[in-house]
Amino acid sequence: MIEVRAIALPTEVAEQVWETMKSPGYGHPAFTAIAKGHGPCRHCLKPFRIGEEERTLFTYNPFREQDMIPVPGPVFIHTDRCERFGLESGYPAELLPYGAVIEGYGTEQDVLERRRVSDGTQEAVIVEMFENTSVRYVMVRDLKAGCFDLRLVRKGEES
Repeated sequence: MIEVRAIALPTEVAEQVWETMKSPGYGHPAFTAIAKGHGPCRHCLKPFRIGEEERTLFTYNPFREQDMIPVPGPVFIHTDRCERFGLESGYPAELLPYGAVIEGYGTEQDVLERRRVSDGTQEAVIVEMFENTSVRYVMVRDLKAGCFDLRLVRKGEES
């Protein structure tokens, strides 16, 4: 069976936002407010406690380390510093209750496959996508909002 690694927002990016309150690469102001949705935090990959935790919104290009075509969009991180999700971990179990759009990408930033999942089978769908050797990495987006949540790679491949 293919094992996967979830790649959360790099700590360097989160640190830049926490320190400057601006989006990396764009300089747009970041915005902080009490969580009105589950998120997740793109750094620790934990859902926000709605109405309790503060989260910071900023513009981020999830392809900045992967491909040339920028596709920026809104993402959230905890306003208070948090620990990055472990690199050797598979799909975050805490995100299974939340629907996702799962996209398998090829070498030219082309979407080879896209699936909507709302029944907790995200990791099985991701493993199935990786059975196609043309899929280089997988991006997960929120099913309702469409914003980037995390990237996945085959275990043993680049971070």
